[in-house]
Amino acid sequence: MEIFSFDFVPYKANLAGRLGYPVGRKHYVREVAAETYHDHVEQFQLCEAVGFDGISLNEHHGSPYGLDNSPNVFLAYIAAKTERMKLTMLGNLLPIHGHPLRVAEELAMLDTITRGRLIAGFVRGIPREPLVYSVPIHETRTRFNEAIEVILGAWTQDLFSHEGPHYHYDSVDMWPRPYQRPHPPVWVGSISEESTRWIARNPALQIAVNFLPTPQVQRQLGIFREEAARVGRVISDADIIYGRHVFVAETQAEAERIARPHVEYYFQNLLHEINSAALGKLQKLNPEIDFDKVKPPFDYGTSTLDNLKERGLLLVGTPDSVFQDLMEQYETVGGFGTLLAMIRMGAMPQEVALRSIRLIGEELIPKLHAVKHNRLSQSPDGAAALVAASGSAT
Repeated sequence: MEIFSFDFVPYKANLAGRLGYPVGRKHYVREVAAETYHDHVEQFQLCEAVGFDGISLNEHHGSPYGLDNSPNVFLAYIAAKTERMKLTMLGNLLPIHGHPLRVAEELAMLDTITRGRLIAGFVRGIPREPLVYSVPIHETRTRFNEAIEVILGAWTQDLFSHEGPHYHYDSVDMWPRPYQRPHPPVWVGSISEESTRWIARNPALQIAVNFLPTPQVQRQLGIFREEAARVGRVISDADIIYGRHVFVAETQAEAERIARPHVEYYFQNLLHEINSAALGKLQKLNPEIDFDKVKPPFDYGTSTLDNLKERGLLLVGTPDSVFQDLMEQYETVGGFGTLLAMIRMGAMPQEVALRSIRLIGEELIPKLHAVKHNRLSQSPDGAAALVAASGSAT
């Protein structure tokens, strides 16, 4: 099993009590923002040194929840500061990018510069993202699906032409082409059943699951395998990327004590306060939208370390206990090939995050790398066998 560090690049100052949408530039301090980026570079260099297989960045706009407006730009900088590990974004918010061909070109450049270290990742984005770029929210799904068609076509066709409802290209000869052939791996984030089935029908795409309690992930991956089987696609663990918030310390009590304020600020403030205010604005601008379909999958405002742990969204404790909890989830959901570990939460101090990463490298990563996968079954319940060189999963 591989492990990637997944990070939203949150603004490092705690702004509890001052959040809404918009937050307002009066709360922005340029040196704090600069330190946020440089702290993350140090974090990712440490991830490489202790054995992480890669890092993954998100794209968000217009709030301290995430300062990574362009994961392509930041990953290009990080690529120059690292040597081995894979670099991915999960991902480019395709509905708000004016030209998906430009995204295809940038990613081909990055893949070539790094000689094949890139994993391309794409997401539709949370509902408040279209507010920033004035994209109609009812167009985001069709824009997203068509943009992926454009990107894959530009990467693989000799001369690329496309006529669609949103994008039009004629005889494009793209230079450079991706270094990896036919193209880099492609991860696509999904929560809804519709998008899960769409990914399953596209063999070029791998699914990334996140922000859902374990029983809901079990159902989602059952749908993914069912739909793949229906169209004749064979699914393996490598096709599934599994996101969880992760924090480790020397003891269970210490891990919970240290993580609690950062976990709860992240969910209750950065997520809940900003998203709730943005959704209110979205409802006024888009009264025809069924907001039951775009609201968060659970109430971020009442999230605590304890109930996030109970839902399976947070793995917190010693490296041994986190490994056992993760392997229980592996069995429950039917397997996955990559753990997408969200370690830095909220305004977590740099040394706190680095200490957890060091301990993950020393004691958790060897266990994860020893997990060997069998091919997943095609049954909707997602039953799969696990062979772990480091011991039983239970």
